[in-house]
Parts: sequence; structure tokens; C-alpha cells
Amino acid sequence: MSAPQDESAEASPSTPLHRPNRTLWQRLGGEGLALSVLLHILLVIIAIVWVVSTVTDLSGKKDPNTFATGAGGGSGGPKAKEYKTKLQPKNVKSLTKTSSRITSKNANATMAVSSLPSLTNPLATAGAIGGGSSKGFGGGSGGGIGAGKGTGVGGGRNFVSLFGMKGSGAGTGGLIGTLYDLKQTANRQPTAAAPAVTGIPPYRASVREFLESGWSAGRLQKFFKSPDKLVSGQLFITGRSANDAPKAFEVEKLMKPSRWLVHYRCYVEMPSSLPFRFVGSGDDFLIVRWNRRIALDDGYETYFSGRDGNYKDFGVKVSKEYKVDRRPGGLHRLKAGPWLQVTKGTKVPVEVLIGETPGGVFDCYLAIEVAKSNKQVNGQYEGEGKLKLFRCNADPLPAGMERDKRGLNIDMEAKGWIFKVTADANTAIR
Repeated sequence: MSAPQDESAEASPSTPLHRPNRTLWQRLGGEGLALSVLLHILLVIIAIVWVVSTVTDLSGKKDPNTFATGAGGGSGGPKAKEYKTKLQPKNVKSLTKTSSRITSKNANATMAVSSLPSLTNPLATAGAIGGGSSKGFGGGSGGGIGAGKGTGVGGGRNFVSLFGMKGSGAGTGGLIGTLYDLKQTANRQPTAAAPAVTGIPPYRASVREFLESGWSAGRLQKFFKSPDKLVSGQLFITGRSANDAPKAFEVEKLMKPSRWLVHYRCYVEMPSSLPFRFVGSGDDFLIVRWNRRIALDDGYETYFSGRDGNYKDFGVKVSKEYKVDRRPGGLHRLKAGPWLQVTKGTKVPVEVLIGETPGGVFDCYLAIEVAKSNKQVNGQYEGEGKLKLFRCNADPLPAGMERDKRGLNIDMEAKGWIFKVTADANTAIR
């Protein structure tokens, strides 16, 4: 019988090793989870430190809405000097708001100037969103770039004519003119005035209807009219093709040069208290309405004064004439209207109607004669004897006009007698 084996003796190679007991945490992979948690905590701490440092850095930066001087365009110029005045952001609504119509408070109104165009242009909105510090298109004081007509930079015409100027190039204001073609409707359908011969009586009837309506522009709305208006400081149009009027209003491709008329209107301020009178004539007609009374009517056709110069609105007959060098076969004279006396500074509505009936050649001359004094001699004022150009602004005259006086002894500068257009020029004229 052998001796008992010592339990503390080393096991033989054939004896299996004893596996240590593992805890539940170890069996669930606790060591890896702990490592992962520690890693995420570290990442969160790093993120918090980065965010805090970024916010702190931003809080110390300059306000981008402050004005600054110095090098721009991203160059590394010297540090700009900063001003405390902040740029107020543009109000998009204020740029896109539709302008309200300007009307007169006069209860007797019958004619109105068109409303200002809406500014709901997407470019205006984009400019507002861009902010005032942007260096994008625009800038307010620029002349514009493009192919449009006007005074900007581009391939378009600088729109100037004896019939007036267009748009922002219209200087300091003047007579606002609209061209109407009585041969066609607003929808460009022929009217009774369209035929070359038989259309003349209907044309004259339409002109008289407008005049007898109190010069109501509403009576002309049924006819085709120029999309744009022209502004003229004077009306001194020497003999030329009747097609020059449609060309000036840029509708020469939409109408023939006959049986048209141009209606000019504005409010002016009296430059003096001395009496004066209108002197002029038109081919085919020129009519002046001063303070809602006919103050001149002369040409191949007359509608109020007649050939005898009877001005019923004033209860007088006027026979005074001035010689003028017009085209061969033309009326080589201008006729005077009744004397007018209005206190200096008074604001007065004035309208002028010119028209061409058969076509061919057109001309128009409008001047004034000023009295020597306020005293009458034998019931009449004594004129200076020299005419002055009727002017509604002091802007430079169109090229050549100051030299082409057609033999008239006329003061083209009219210093001291320029009828300044008032703020009422944009209100309704009735």
C-alpha cells in the first residue's frame, strides 16, 4: 500500500489547470466599456474647451456694422480707424413699398400726373438684404451701367430733343408732355381719324372735344399714347419733319407722323408782377391755357380765338403780330395773346397743346412779351418790343437753339423771367 500524495505537490503535466473564477462585470466586458466611457468624457471636455474659447474670441471682435477707413478689398493695409457710428441696415419693406399716387386737393380736378413707379424690383430687395456696407451693384450716386437710354454709361442714346428730355435727365423740371395718336385706339385699332383724307375732320372733332371738356386728360385715354413722358423747359421747335415728334417719344415704329398732338402741363411761379403776354404760333396749331383760361391760340388752325384774335376768356381782341422766318409757304408771323398780370410768387397752372394734322412739316414757337411798366396807355400796356423765350427752367438750351432765332428779336436767356416750376408740378392740374 503506497503512501498518501502530498496535496501541495506540483501537478503533473497531465493534470488540467484550474481556471480562476471571473466576476459578472468582467463577463459583461466591463473593462472595454470603462475605457470607452473615459474616451468619450475626454472628447466632451475637449469640445467644451473649444466652444468656450471660440465664444470668448468672438466677443472680443469688432462690430462689422461700424464704419471704418483704411485699405479695403482684403488687402493687408494698416489697421483701419473705427468709428462708433453704426450703419443701420436697410429696410426691405421701405424699398419695395409702392409709392402712393400724388393727387391734388382741388375739388375741381380733371387731370392727374401718373403715379410714381413701384419699386418692387427684385434687385432692390437684393440690395437691401446685402446691407449698406456691401460693394455690390448700385451705390446710389452712380450713373448706371447698361444699354438703356439716359445719362448713364452704356450704348443707349442720351435722350435730348426739342420736344423735351426723358427720365432723370430732365434737369430741374419743366412742362411735362405726353404724345397722343388720334388715328388709333389705346389697343392700337384704327379710329375714324385714320384715313389720310377723310380722317382729318374726325381728328379735329376729337381735339375740340378735349378742349371743350376743360382739357381733361381722361378724354384722350381712349387713344394710343406714348409710354413715356418728356419734360421740356421751353417750346421753340423750328421747322422739321412731323415724324420728329414720334421719334422724340420713341414711338415712331408704332404710329405714322400725322394727326397727333402733345399735351404739356405744369405749375409755375410768377417771376415778376409786371404784365406780360404770350406770343407764338404753331404748324398746325399751338394753344396755351394759363390759369384755366385760353391765353394764346394761333397757327394754321385755331380753336378759340379765330382769325380775328378774339379772346373771349378775357373779353379782348388782339391783333399784334411779329415777323418770323418760317418755311416757304408758312405763316411768317407770330401772334400775341391778351395781357396777363399776376402777383410775383403766385403759383399758376399752365398747359400747352401742339398738334399736326396732315403730316409733312411741323414747327412751334412760344415766347412772351413783357410790359415796360404797370401803367396803361389808352387802356393798353406798352411792351418792351423785344420778345423773351418762354422758359420753365434755367437748364442749358438744346444745341443750336440759342443761335436759331428765325429772324426774331428774341432774348433766349430770359433772365429775370424764368417761370420756376413749383412743387405743385407733380400734382393734378384741373
